[in-house]
Amino acid sequence: MRQSSMRAKNLKRVRNVAMFFVVAAVWIFYFFPIYWMVTTSFKTRVDTFSIPPKWLFWPTVQYYISSFTDPKFLKVIQNSLIITGTTVLFSLVLGAWAAYAFARFRFKGSLAMSFSLIIARMMPPIVFIVPLYLLFNSLKLRNTHIGLILIFTVFNLPFTVWMLKSFFEEVPIELEEAAWIDGASRLQALGRVILPLIAPGLAATAVFAALLAWNEFLFALLLGGPDTTTLPVFLSGFLGERDVEWGDIMATATVAVLPPTLLVMLVQQNLIKGLTLGAVKG
Repeated sequence: MRQSSMRAKNLKRVRNVAMFFVVAAVWIFYFFPIYWMVTTSFKTRVDTFSIPPKWLFWPTVQYYISSFTDPKFLKVIQNSLIITGTTVLFSLVLGAWAAYAFARFRFKGSLAMSFSLIIARMMPPIVFIVPLYLLFNSLKLRNTHIGLILIFTVFNLPFTVWMLKSFFEEVPIELEEAAWIDGASRLQALGRVILPLIAPGLAATAVFAALLAWNEFLFALLLGGPDTTTLPVFLSGFLGERDVEWGDIMATATVAVLPPTLLVMLVQQNLIKGLTLGAVKG
């Protein structure tokens, strides 16, 4: 008995140690590139290319100073914030309406229509580039904020509708019926009863929509232009044929990850609630 108990304790200890090393390896795999990016942004060019790498160095902020004193860089940040913020707003408003319709109304072809939204989003964006490029040229939408907001919203909507639909389905229809009995219209019931209940789901959806729009590169590169350059496109400009400005790249990349990180930190509680809201049925 005693021997079997000791064996069980040893086995549990081995499992805990193994789990610790697995978690540590995963943590290093994900966070070491971020650490390398941030530290490189504070290194001089000599320290960046030193072999072996310098783990202790005298930091410099020259790359950040040159970035934030560059009007073009400030314009790029403004473009990214405007395009991402407006895209999230349109995606939530239009997505909420569509998701509510799919969740509450049963009509012929509703299942096929909702499924086709996901299928369309799963297709690689490069497939649509040529027709979209010709369409945007003919409509004079290239190199405009409206054009990028439009295409970002269109490609965000399937994901937004898919997420919000599950949240709407979690809200009992009886709550809406009670609001109708009290004299509220369907629109009033949606705004005053349903949307407050799925606020965590809206926050989670907004975060994912913001990340998709903020990090979008292909459409921003090919359908945008000098007046609508976003941070991902701006970053690619540091890659030259003969030289790579690693300090500028790392400093700009560090700035680029700050808004999404702050957004997630601000809504982390609602984000966790939203991600688990539609996970459990019954």
